[in-house]
Amino acid sequence: MSYNTGLIGLGNMATALIEGWIKKGRNPKEIIGFDIKRERCESLKRRFDIEIADRIEEISAKMVIIAIKPQDFSTLNLDLPVDTLIVSIMAGVPIRKIEEVFDKNPVIRVMPNLLCSINKSFIPFACNEKVSKSDREFFISIFRDFGEVVEIKESLMNIMTALNGSGPGFVAYLIEAFTEAGVYNGLAYDTALKLTLSIFEGTASLLRENDISPNSFRIDVTSPGGTTSRGVWVLEKSGLKGAIYDMLRVSGERAKELENS
Repeated sequence: MSYNTGLIGLGNMATALIEGWIKKGRNPKEIIGFDIKRERCESLKRRFDIEIADRIEEISAKMVIIAIKPQDFSTLNLDLPVDTLIVSIMAGVPIRKIEEVFDKNPVIRVMPNLLCSINKSFIPFACNEKVSKSDREFFISIFRDFGEVVEIKESLMNIMTALNGSGPGFVAYLIEAFTEAGVYNGLAYDTALKLTLSIFEGTASLLRENDISPNSFRIDVTSPGGTTSRGVWVLEKSGLKGAIYDMLRVSGERAKELENS
């Protein structure tokens, strides 16, 4: 059987991709996957009815996605036809290292996030010189299922790893903090969490749908001497914005360390 998509590694990110594709109506029988952990294979076979290869050598598809841990890439031993499009979602593994294994193949490096599972990710990607116009169009047609697809310079991939790849985890941390602060001030946990999720989701939707910058919106809702003004003063005093700058900086530095390891 001919497969559209092959997945090497069936961890959280691969699972998110499969879930997002199926929500968009993709045929799970067009996907073949492999993982050294057989329980993962069996679990995804039951959950999504995708095809599972018994051996990594059986992976053959128009597009093969490398979704293993970066530190495991050096042990990958796989020979694919030269017209197979290689797509890497590994953090910190540059195209030049992927080409050491797949020296004749078109290679695309992409940094999605777990929001692919609900079709709300941002998809930045970079290509090597062997990627043709038809390769690029095919990749975009598949990954557009998850959200906006944008080609970038590979030199920007480390900050994309920090902001886009790790971003959902950072936002979850902020949601956790808002929720716990609500509980501290008397709200039931469930109420505080529902309220916090509504605020984050609603604010993001409002900014996007009305094309409003966060700064202008924050100024509009901050009345002189009001409650928002008092709260923002505390955030400024605590250096929250500087901490977020540092958060992205050290996360990007870690991505660069992986790239150079």
